Amino acid sequence: MPGEPVMKQAECRLAGEAAQVRAARRFVAEVLGDDWPDVDAAVLLTSELAANAVLHSGSGRPGGKFTVRAAVQPGDYLWVEVEDEGGAWAQAPGDREAGHGLDIVSAIADDWGKDGGPVTGWIVWARVNWSSTVSGAACASDGRPGPAPHPGAGTARQLIPGHGPGIG
Repeated sequence: MPGEPVMKQAECRLAGEAAQVRAARRFVAEVLGDDWPDVDAAVLLTSELAANAVLHSGSGRPGGKFTVRAAVQPGDYLWVEVEDEGGAWAQAPGDREAGHGLDIVSAIADDWGKDGGPVTGWIVWARVNWSSTVSGAACASDGRPGPAPHPGAGTARQLIPGHGPGIG
């Protein structure tokens, strides 16, 4: 139908280095452009997923890589997923504050989960719904309606079989 927003999808493969988490954030911000009311929250979510890939999977080994995929359906939802190179999710040496990144993802995302495995690679995904009925606390900084958590946020209940809305 003419005038309806068009879904934007993109993917980016990055070196499994801590410095590339910044590139992952920039990539998602560019995909969103002006189509998402709270880019900061989406960028934070992406940062946590990318950092986990680098710190806790085989992607962080020398020569490792990870892939970031993003899809935004303006007025409906944002989907972000990070695919790593698998391996056991290891605790980073000296990381006493581990375990809070997925708490942040859970607080931002309406739904999220982890697919795959240590041999095939992990895909950690998150979906943030666009909501036009949000409280002031959940609005974008300029007051526009934006993503709002719902009572089931962070349940790791996958909405779409496979790994994403036609991406991957």
